[in-house]
Amino acid sequence: MINIINCTSKDNPHLLPVQVPQPRPPAVALVRDRSDSHPAGTRVRDRLGLAVGMALDWLAYFFLRRRGDRWFAVNDTEAHWWGWQIAKRCGGLGRRYRDIRFGTLAACERCAGAGVWADALCGPCLGMGRITLGEVS
Repeated sequence: MINIINCTSKDNPHLLPVQVPQPRPPAVALVRDRSDSHPAGTRVRDRLGLAVGMALDWLAYFFLRRRGDRWFAVNDTEAHWWGWQIAKRCGGLGRRYRDIRFGTLAACERCAGAGVWADALCGPCLGMGRITLGEVS
């Protein structure tokens, strides 16, 4: 049997006194003149890097958008033929198509969208549960 708890404190070394660390003196911050915080070469390099990064981002976006237009050309043509709305997503690499006639549909007020009223088909919605609010040209 292994005794995990040493009740008699045998074989335990005496605890050493804890040394409390002395507080350090406060660090002195060096104050620099803000008018010339960076050398001219560093400022030019930073601005040039920013300009190159923005140009590369624009080129990537431009080429991805053109690639998406090529990939979805057939789908966009059919959506235009049907009169659907086309929303480009994900930088041009995705599309969302929506038929604008869905905006004219509403639930029938008489049957509350169930299509049945008083155990019979609802007259205004013809049992469909929805009515058309207006015509779309």
